[in-house]
Amino acid sequence: MKIIINRLFILIIWQFLLISSQLYAEKKHEHTHERESCRVCGMWIDQYIKSAAILVHKDGSKEYSCGVACMLRIVEDEGGIDAFESVQVHDWVSGKLINAVDATYVLGSNIIPDMVPNYIAFANRSEAEAFVKKEGGVVINFNIAFDDISPVGTTAPFRIRTAVTPGKGNFSVGVMYGYTQRDNVFIGSNSMDPGNFIEGNAAQPRTPSEFIGHQQSLIMNYSPTNNLALFLNIPWFERATETLSQTSPGKISETRGEGNSLGDIALEGRYNLWRTTHWDKFVSLLLGVTLPTGRFNGARSPTIDPVSRTNLISTSPALQFGKDVPTFTGGLLYSQRWKKFWLHASGLYNVNPENDKDFAFGDVATGGLAFHYTPNYDLMLGVEVDVNHALKNEDRGYKVGNSGGTVTNLAFVGDWRFLNALGGNFKLRGSIGLPIQHDLNSTHVVLPGRQFNQVQLGGGFFANMAIQWTWRAAPY
Repeated sequence: MKIIINRLFILIIWQFLLISSQLYAEKKHEHTHERESCRVCGMWIDQYIKSAAILVHKDGSKEYSCGVACMLRIVEDEGGIDAFESVQVHDWVSGKLINAVDATYVLGSNIIPDMVPNYIAFANRSEAEAFVKKEGGVVINFNIAFDDISPVGTTAPFRIRTAVTPGKGNFSVGVMYGYTQRDNVFIGSNSMDPGNFIEGNAAQPRTPSEFIGHQQSLIMNYSPTNNLALFLNIPWFERATETLSQTSPGKISETRGEGNSLGDIALEGRYNLWRTTHWDKFVSLLLGVTLPTGRFNGARSPTIDPVSRTNLISTSPALQFGKDVPTFTGGLLYSQRWKKFWLHASGLYNVNPENDKDFAFGDVATGGLAFHYTPNYDLMLGVEVDVNHALKNEDRGYKVGNSGGTVTNLAFVGDWRFLNALGGNFKLRGSIGLPIQHDLNSTHVVLPGRQFNQVQLGGGFFANMAIQWTWRAAPY
């Protein structure tokens, strides 16, 4: 089964890369009658003719954008309006082409005709004002719109969610690979190499020494309305643990546990509660649930030692691929932009109920901040920090002493829009990071003739990579 899943995942990635390379090759040999698409987002112009813009360069060549937002990004990318012979937009009322500089614009209405922010052009200010009375928003001129535009409508953090919902009909699909390694023993905030730890504690029966995890996921996003965005994650996990055991002083052996399985499928919804008319501040509610599709091994000894709390579940929590029960997540998201910079913040709480095996993973509270820089509409670079506080796991009413605690992670992230194709665009996304602070629970056990610590692993690093294709169905 593992080989089949790996080959399937590699095949999916290969197909993404193959499609991308073929389309890139085709773009290098453009045909005269090639279907026009937007330079910025890749959307087909003929599907957005009501909002499309036409830009004529000094050499007489023409290009098109799907709407005003992408037109403004192209103008900024080329150095300003003087870099063009002319720039025209479609009047929302009559459909006629008008000079972009002379047009009146509405920003922040209930209608998103193309991209965000949702600038809509009007030939007459009076018609723009009448539109605002009906659909909301604010009336502005070209100069205000040009000064206000950001290179991208939003950025997408890796470990933190964005509060921005992209508009009705937005759809993306992708594949993601994640790697995690933990290789240090932690007692609170103090860390030690596992080999040194067990060698320095003659009575220590065992200690975890390393965890390695691989995650391969199919991810999808879809927005059924302007204010609602849905997310689906179908993960496949491969995990391995190493454990050091000391049967007598100086005699240490190593054992390995490993497994692979489908994980719990995650479903999330983000609902935008509030945003400014200039699309620069957002607050959204996030609600999520996981389905118990992952494998949970409930095999264990029938008795529990009341002193050492050993003989609980026989399989390490690190080798559990599911929780055997639906779990629930809720919280608030905040996003804000300043021209080329984006801030994302989140506060979430994950509830893990007890399953049918009388085991419950600890609830988790998470807070995070992401700071992103977008030098242009193809590139994002950023740094993200998240803090996770987990309560102790419970097995048949006993709190597992060496579980739970607080971890602060630092990650460096980026994404690159490397190809526009199929009416949308392909992005390569990646992150790499490490835990920068730990405060992990451990248990000091006193038995007749010996004392030892039950500990858990921390340290190490993590990395993620994803290829994602994004497209939007034309709403008008």
